[in-house]
Amino acid sequence: MSYHHDYDQDYVSELRNLKLGMKISDFSLKKDISKYTDESIYKVIRSKMRSCSVLIILIGERTGHRKWIDWELWASLRAYRNNRDPKKSFKPKGLLAIYLPTQSHSVPRRLQDNIDSGYAVSMKWKNVERDLEGRINHAIWKRDNASHKIKNNLERLDRNAFNFFGFRI
Repeated sequence: MSYHHDYDQDYVSELRNLKLGMKISDFSLKKDISKYTDESIYKVIRSKMRSCSVLIILIGERTGHRKWIDWELWASLRAYRNNRDPKKSFKPKGLLAIYLPTQSHSVPRRLQDNIDSGYAVSMKWKNVERDLEGRINHAIWKRDNASHKIKNNLERLDRNAFNFFGFRI
């Protein structure tokens, strides 16, 4: 799960309680790793992606401003092949965007590209209890059948953006 920790943690807690018998794991980064090298950060993110089938992104007011969310998206959309240990290899992950009930939404550009291409699945928070399992299954289906629609050609963000009267700078 990918989300803005300072703003959206309450929704993560609620989602964990609503999971309706499904296994939903939170592989988000729990500690500040900004002092690591970019390659080390990518390795941490990649290792977390190995275990999931769908990356759920909670879209709130500041989601699109976060460097690590962009990196998690970038890593989830890349296949990774480990010739020495094939168990560590994985294919791209499905994407499920959940729009939170906030005043506005800041969608990461990489995610928006994949929504626009038809690869990523999206839904509104108000429908989570009713539709979450079906939307996750749809994202898995797209992962398996529509990977040609993946858009992952943007450079990774090199810093967090700031919100200046609704504009990302």
